[in-house]
Amino acid sequence: MSSTLLHICLETDSAPDAQAEFEVGSRWVCECGLNYVFHEGFNRGGGLTNAWFVAPALPKQRGPVVKLLFGPRKG
Repeated sequence: MSSTLLHICLETDSAPDAQAEFEVGSRWVCECGLNYVFHEGFNRGGGLTNAWFVAPALPKQRGPVVKLLFGPRKG
């Protein structure tokens, strides 16, 4: 997604209120599956601002790697 485009998810009713205060690092996942994080960044005018920015999803932790390398014992 280009940084110059506005995504419509931020305009929906379920989106976080733009006037509210959020802790830096807070995450929000839209109904469409896009992930947003609230952090400090630059706006279109080049000013430093705190806002919601698109971010990659957090990876899920997997189980122990040993289970992937070795199957159950046989015999």
